[in-house]
Amino acid sequence: MASDTNICNLALLRLGTRSTISSLTEGSTEANACAMIYPLVRDALLSQHRWSFATRRVTLADLGNPPDSWAFRYAYPTDCLQARQLAQPVPQAPPIAFEVSGDQDSAGNAIRVILTNQPQAELLYTAAITSPALFNPPFVEALSWMVAAELAVALTGDAGLAQSCLQAAAAAITSAKDQDADEGMVIHRREAEWIRGRDAGTEAQWR
Repeated sequence: MASDTNICNLALLRLGTRSTISSLTEGSTEANACAMIYPLVRDALLSQHRWSFATRRVTLADLGNPPDSWAFRYAYPTDCLQARQLAQPVPQAPPIAFEVSGDQDSAGNAIRVILTNQPQAELLYTAAITSPALFNPPFVEALSWMVAAELAVALTGDAGLAQSCLQAAAAAITSAKDQDADEGMVIHRREAEWIRGRDAGTEAQWR
């Protein structure tokens, strides 16, 4: 099972270094660099795609007081990295319009809100997953290459090595996205026999 430390050590291995870390908090140069880089790179990769393991669906909390151009103002989920879409109450309905906006809460603190005309809105979003136990192997592969690219600059200053890691990361990300998409399933609605028979009969009348 992958861990933050395992992924960072895999990234260090990509650089050809013999150094490994026992934790992100051990205080070594490598660990300090990993502790700074890893969370940022992880969240950036999570935001790039609608990963199946990171997809969440939640009914949004209505904050009230929407601006004039919208009917509802909802709280942005605290663990949301990327708002994907509002769930349609009717299958195959057109997408529901929404806008992510900056705002303030009652205490004057900066917050993000979701504005829409949809009542009781449900949001599908990519969550900030911090447990590597949920990552699938292709995501781990891609993440380790992305971390390696950043570490190459921080630890070696070798721009060529960093570029090589970026190229490997790009290929790994494409593969990870493709494999993740394969986990989805498209369900085609089957027409009842009497409907197909009716349509065939109608077509025959016009021949």
